[in-house]
Amino acid sequence: MPVTAAPRTNLNDRVYETLKSRLVRRELGPGEKVSLHELAGSLGVSRSPVHHALTRLVSEGLLTVKPRRGYYVTPLTEAALEEGYDVRLALELQAAERAVGSVPPAGLARLRELHEATAAAVSHAEWDSANAAFHEHQVDLAGNALLSRFYRELSVNLMMQVIRGGKLEGGSYLPTEHGAIVDAYEAGDLDGARAAIRAHIATGRRIALEAIESAGGVL
Repeated sequence: MPVTAAPRTNLNDRVYETLKSRLVRRELGPGEKVSLHELAGSLGVSRSPVHHALTRLVSEGLLTVKPRRGYYVTPLTEAALEEGYDVRLALELQAAERAVGSVPPAGLARLRELHEATAAAVSHAEWDSANAAFHEHQVDLAGNALLSRFYRELSVNLMMQVIRGGKLEGGSYLPTEHGAIVDAYEAGDLDGARAAIRAHIATGRRIALEAIESAGGVL
């Protein structure tokens, strides 16, 4: 479907969102080649916004670029998922180490507010953005800009969207586990925060690995 012409920045974003949606919904298979020229033609745009989108998707881990060969859908394997969750766990635990017990009231209030937003968004289209906002704020409370940047560049949340195949996130465990993290932060309980973070990430890891195993080891 052609993408309606728009100012350059907006067009770049719209082409990116279109291509990301196709990848998240697994409309393209693991390892499948993605043609810049064919995409530009099918979307009815020039090569420039498509190239911009493909480059961004490479940086997010959804695509892989091979020199002189082009762009390919990055296969989602158990090994890649394990690595992603290991890094996510390390970053969130480091953020807790730096923040728990020293977060000002406004920061804690915002964390509670974002938790409530995720609870309201379960099984709704707003889930992914609400979930990202909650965890990014949790990490931002550490006050380390480099840590926050690394966390935002991590592709685990996008991996989970691919695993869901565009379907909505659901499950009563989500607000419960987020709530345990918030409770520990509010109590200044570092051990409790560590335990809650580990439990939450372990749940996501287990669900993701089961999905990949059911798909034959790759998505």
